[in-house]
This record gives sequence, C-alpha cells and structure tokens, in this order.
Amino acid sequence: MKIRKVVATALLTAGFGLGITSTTANAATVPKSIRGTWYQKAYYNHSLTIRTKLFSHNGTVKQGDSKTVVAREGDFHVMTHKSKFRFKGGQYHTIITHTVGVGDAPTFISAHLRINGKRRHVLLQAPQQGHTFYVLTHFKPTKVYHISGDLNGRLSSFADGT
Repeated sequence: MKIRKVVATALLTAGFGLGITSTTANAATVPKSIRGTWYQKAYYNHSLTIRTKLFSHNGTVKQGDSKTVVAREGDFHVMTHKSKFRFKGGQYHTIITHTVGVGDAPTFISAHLRINGKRRHVLLQAPQQGHTFYVLTHFKPTKVYHISGDLNGRLSSFADGT
C-alpha cells in the first residue's frame, strides 16, 4: 500500500512537471533584435509609409488606413532558421532569418547597413520571389530603400517556436 502511494505521488509529480516545462518551452517570443516600430516606403505607392510593429507576443502591419494583424498572442509563431545570404556579386554569409506569424508570414533579417552616410540597424524583408530585399528602418524614410541579394535556403532549423 505504501509503495502504491509513493509511485502514484511520483507519477503525479512527474506529470505536473512535464506540463509546466512543455508550456514554457512552447512560449514563442519575437527576438529583441527585431522588436519595435519599423517603417518603410511602399514600393508600389511612394507616398504611402508602411508601419510594422513587432512586440514580444504580437505583431501588426499598418498601410495607410488598413491594419493587418500579423500574429496574436493565442496563435503566435516565430520560426528562426540559419540561412546563407549573399549581396549581389558578393560572397555568402551565414545569417539568421525570423518568420513571424502563421501562413503567409513575412521573413525578417536583422542587419546593419549604411544609409545616408550612417551605419544603422535595419530589418531586411525577404521576398517570396525574386532578389529584392526591402529595408525597414526605425526612422520614417523619404524614399524606398532596397538591396539585391540571394537567400540560399535554410541551413538548419535551430529554434522553432509554436
């Protein structure tokens, strides 16, 4: 009888412990390097500024009067992958890509680029097709910033928040 109580207590404790660890392991958050409010000029309408807000557990994109929720706290996903990236005519570099949201979600690359003579922390938005990466900045830009490059697939998936 005493052994049954010990075994039952051990199983309940182990089950409760596994429930706690699985809940915290699945908690996805946006990496600090890409959090904040980001701006870009719309490539299809140069008078329109697109504002992207990424916080720890949600993300929104605002274009003019329309607002799109990229991810909410309940259905939030962040997938992080190591990939190879090369600027046009350059050599490949290993980078980290972050896909925020579900479905047709944007993929971002945290980078430092020289814009208007200053080295700035920017986000590159990876295209689904083509080789033009649009640049998102912390300041409101006066023109469309973009670079040409090549994203050569995924090397490994080292973190997959669900």
